[in-house]
Formats: sequence, structure tokens, C-alpha cells
Amino acid sequence: MTEQYCLYIKLEPYIKQWLIYECGGTIPVLFPRNSAERGILELFLEELPENTLPDLPKDEDDLAILIPCFKHKKPEKYNYLPHTAKTALIKCIKNRFDVQLWLDLHRFGYIGKQQQDLIYAWMQKKGIEPDERNWNSIAKRYQRKRTYYLSNLRAKRAKSEKKSGNSTP
Repeated sequence: MTEQYCLYIKLEPYIKQWLIYECGGTIPVLFPRNSAERGILELFLEELPENTLPDLPKDEDDLAILIPCFKHKKPEKYNYLPHTAKTALIKCIKNRFDVQLWLDLHRFGYIGKQQQDLIYAWMQKKGIEPDERNWNSIAKRYQRKRTYYLSNLRAKRAKSEKKSGNSTP
């Protein structure tokens, strides 16, 4: 059996739980082929610089990410991800979470009073522990996305109306 090489990242608990579930439910997490996350690894993995320690978990909450074997980058040699690339990987994961959350919940429109039940149901479906802290974090994240998308939609409509001369004085 070959040795597994991992890198470690820190994520919010609910995003960590979601990512583990989305990637098959095992730790270390292995990103799917052709995913943006795997593309980041393939592009930015480097040889461990001299006088640099291998990536180790900082604490028990860090998530282990399995470094896949790429055609021209074997994990035995290419197992270091620079800080800026690790930051890009984390942002990519969070963006994918936001997109999934939005795609799954926006179709219900303004979810107001249903919000609690819908978000708890979504958490259960996505492998996220259904506790109040996770629910609050996800509800706030969803609300921020909803506000952002709706304000952009209103701005586009106003611009379109102004161009066509349909705006009211």
C-alpha cells in the first residue's frame, strides 16, 4: 500500500461536514475528478521548499484533504500547497457551498416562516449536523446571498427600464 499524502485546511464546522458528505463521506476528503478544487491542487501543488515542515494538522478540527496523484505531479514529490493557493482552495470550497445552498433553496422564493424547516431539512440532506449554531450560520449565509442577488436583479431592471425609457419620473 502506498503512503497517503494530505494537506490540512480549517473550515467552519457546517462547511466541513457538507464537504465530507459531498465528497463521499470519508476522511481524508478526495475531491472529484474535474472539480475546481482538484484543478487548484493540480496547478499549485509544489515540492516542499527547503527548511519547511510538511503540512500537519494544527488542531483536531482541521480537515485532511487527500493529495491525488496527477499525471505529472506525484504526491510523494508534490505535496506542498503555498498559503495563497490554500486560501484560494478554501474560497473555492466556500463558493461551491454558497452555490449549492442557493440552487437548492432559492426556488422556494421568500422562505420567511418556512425558513427554519427548509434549512434544517437541507442540512439533514447534505450531511450537516442539525444544531442551532449550524442553522444560524447557514440561514445568515443564505440571507446574505438572497439580498445580494435581489439587489443586483433590481439594479439590472432599473438600468433596463432607464434605457428603454419606461421609467417613471
